[in-house]
Amino acid sequence: MMKLIRKLGAIGAVSLVLAIVLAACGGDDPTATPPPAATPTPETMMEEQPTPTPDTMMEEKPEEAMEEKPDEAMEEAPEPTPTARPTPTPLPVEPGFDAESYFRGRTIRIMVGFNPGGGTDAQARFMSRAWSEYIPGNPRLVVTNMTPVITQRNFVWNSEPDGFTIAVEATPGIFDQVTDLAQFDLREVSMIGVTSGKDAFWVTHNSTPYECIETAIDGPVTLTLGTSAPTPADLGSTVAIPYIADQFNVPLEIKNVAAAGSAEQYLMLERGDVNSWYSSTVWYQLPVTRPGWTRDRFIKPFADLSFPGYVLGPNAEGPFDCPQVADLLPDDQQPVWLAMNAPRTYASKNIIGPPGIPAGPLTALRDALANAMADPAFAADMEKFTGIPNNFTHGAVAQQELFDATQQFLDNQGLISEIQQAMYQKYVR
Repeated sequence: MMKLIRKLGAIGAVSLVLAIVLAACGGDDPTATPPPAATPTPETMMEEQPTPTPDTMMEEKPEEAMEEKPDEAMEEAPEPTPTARPTPTPLPVEPGFDAESYFRGRTIRIMVGFNPGGGTDAQARFMSRAWSEYIPGNPRLVVTNMTPVITQRNFVWNSEPDGFTIAVEATPGIFDQVTDLAQFDLREVSMIGVTSGKDAFWVTHNSTPYECIETAIDGPVTLTLGTSAPTPADLGSTVAIPYIADQFNVPLEIKNVAAAGSAEQYLMLERGDVNSWYSSTVWYQLPVTRPGWTRDRFIKPFADLSFPGYVLGPNAEGPFDCPQVADLLPDDQQPVWLAMNAPRTYASKNIIGPPGIPAGPLTALRDALANAMADPAFAADMEKFTGIPNNFTHGAVAQQELFDATQQFLDNQGLISEIQQAMYQKYVR
């Protein structure tokens, strides 16, 4: 394994480090292998009800989502870490394009690749009730849940590129792109913007004897983690967990489950099916979705897996007082770690559309998101509703970041796949 790691560092992971760090300075979960999604048509997408089968989709209209009130969420959201951003380059908009007329009276469908109840779903629900007033023409916004996430990604990829079918994603999905049933290429999607990112965590159930990762080295209790990985490639960015366990001799078993979004993770922890969880953005959301879990130490911090330079702070119920894994690894392991972890952590909640959305509607949506995120009231309400700190990147900047990160990952894919194979064989059951 050490030979493989040195090989990755020598052949090109350093370039990955530089590319992603430069881009990022300006992760719900791997999914099961599904049947391929049907290719939608413009006619079916404009109907009031979605055409995929009820087994794969669940829809909540804005008026139903309105039952959830921001003031029911935690009273004070953590302060996000400000990050300098490059100035976005405007797209050339076709002369005469009238965004107000284009969107007026229309419906924008926001796709979510996870079941209701998780962080990505919460973000989409808030957007469905609060974002419309910033979009010219004030279109109707409808949330549709389609699982697993790769099916939803394929659905959006194959949708009409008119700006009326978009998605709120939990991660950029770079690892998902190289799975067998993926139909999309993230270098070509239409990026509307990133609303948060750079944080990731590993927590354990209170039944474990561990406080932080250092106390689990050669520990007496095996940590169990649930993910959906029928093949090594489906392990995706969760490969970071067995990789860390392998480096520090932490006893670990990964359970291959059918679905592993936030909603499923909550249930698995409550039932005792697993005793640990790896995710992103949800740390700050826990006081909203599971009040008392942090305060009563139902779950305990174990390791900070955030993007280098981003440190997890306290949520509304307690601190995250365990070290960042990047600080524990030797220098020669840093390129390998970033190659595996950065595709999930450099950006988290992001809004994308199918490839080829014309400059007119794409620019209007990007500007509408930028204006909303710049509005203190909108930004504060979204943090209260979701529990997720804002860390906004304009769509024009995020588009280039996504292209660069995806290309660097693909350039090193063969070597990362070897690590996935080794970790899968050793830890997945």
